[in-house]
Amino acid sequence: MNEPMPLHEQAQRYGLLPSQHEHRVKLLREMNIHDGDSILEIGCGQGDCTAALALLYPSSRITAIDPAPSDYGGPETLGQAQTRIKTYDIGSRIDFVQAAPVAHLSNVEDGAYDVALMCHSLWYFANSAEVVSTMEALKGKAEKLCIAEWALKSDSREGDVHVQVAFARATCEAHVPDTTQNIRSLLSPGRIKQCALESGWALQREMSMPSSPRLEDAKWELDMLLGTKFGNERLFMKRVKEHVQEERIHLVLEGMLESVKNSVEAIGGEEHVRCMDVWIGSFAR
Repeated sequence: MNEPMPLHEQAQRYGLLPSQHEHRVKLLREMNIHDGDSILEIGCGQGDCTAALALLYPSSRITAIDPAPSDYGGPETLGQAQTRIKTYDIGSRIDFVQAAPVAHLSNVEDGAYDVALMCHSLWYFANSAEVVSTMEALKGKAEKLCIAEWALKSDSREGDVHVQVAFARATCEAHVPDTTQNIRSLLSPGRIKQCALESGWALQREMSMPSSPRLEDAKWELDMLLGTKFGNERLFMKRVKEHVQEERIHLVLEGMLESVKNSVEAIGGEEHVRCMDVWIGSFAR
């Protein structure tokens, strides 16, 4: 029997960021997914988790859907990344679909999938009602539902900064209609479980796990908050003033920004920031 390819070699061969690939494989190994399962991934984005699924479950076929346009994202757009993944040997087992989940599921036969997966995609939903309608549409189409999302908690001060940043960015976007930012609805694990319960899914297992110190998401989010300036003003506050009318919300967000800066200084600088924990939930119908 051939030894499985080390994760860093998989990442290099398939054009994946090593830390992101390692993170997703770690999450998938904690879920109720088996090789040979027919898998539906909702909110696949650029296909990082899609590729991990195909590599971890070599007998499985994956349908990966996302409503975002092909030119969304950067530096590699969704369309570019998905096209690249399709050129690899794993590409023949992957079907990328640009569609809203509910619309796609309305054309799918009952029992089409063994498992549906949402991995770091729920914060892109417009609101919790959209999450509920998607979960309702999954009933009868998939036997199991597996979810991984940021846990909004950390056991370290370094990870707490990521939580603060997420709340600051989510507070801003909650006041921006039709936002296209990557944090639109800050659903907590408790709210995710409530959405699943309302949709008729039963929780089978849940857990939280710390993120790898090598994972970059927290630093990326922090850079969106603090890293870019337009003249003497940070682009984050420029966006706030352009899209948020109420001055009291400006004050709240200015305070959040100051709190984040203080927390970063307290841990010795931005290089020490790390990602918060991740929550994983497995549901059955």
